[in-house]
Amino acid sequence: MSSKSLYRRLSEGFDQERFLLIVLILGSGLALAETFRFEISAAARFPRLTGTVVFVGALLLLFSKYLPGPLRVAVEESSSVFEADEEFEERQQQTAEQQQEGTDTTESDTAEKDRNELSTVGRPIHDSVFTGLIATGYAALGFAIGILWATPLFVVVYGYWFKLPRYLTAVLAAIGFAIAYGFMSVLGVPLDRGELFLTGGVF
Repeated sequence: MSSKSLYRRLSEGFDQERFLLIVLILGSGLALAETFRFEISAAARFPRLTGTVVFVGALLLLFSKYLPGPLRVAVEESSSVFEADEEFEERQQQTAEQQQEGTDTTESDTAEKDRNELSTVGRPIHDSVFTGLIATGYAALGFAIGILWATPLFVVVYGYWFKLPRYLTAVLAAIGFAIAYGFMSVLGVPLDRGELFLTGGVF
């Protein structure tokens, strides 16, 4: 079974968008709850605002079909989280049409096309699936060791997956670390502390 066929079978029985929205709701809800534990109320404003926006927005998308007509239209028209899947389905249809027309391809050519249709960089799973997985992993790692340390690791993994030049990945990782450190310094939020490791912080 090719990776394309396996992905198609999994995607038919697994709603990626609903899964991602549930992850966003749980993650933002947890982050929002944690802001009420901050010792400095001013430091909680930005993360509380961000968590509220993500939490409410994800809830609206998840339960959009139960919303009143005008609000439902506004929410559904503004949501384009998985446009990549629509493009993937269009490519599937084009491939099926080519096969029906009797297009001859070798096994290596077919495998290469499968990889290209799954990922823009030839990876074995769809880019949207990887994005959902790495976002979940980033949240979990940030909880475990602290957002300050999880951010550059997230950028490095993301850059490696999408085959960015090493120097560019390194620069982006440094920028991500600097941004997280800036938030920690300005807002007074202990982003260098994790709940499982580095609980005492580093800075």
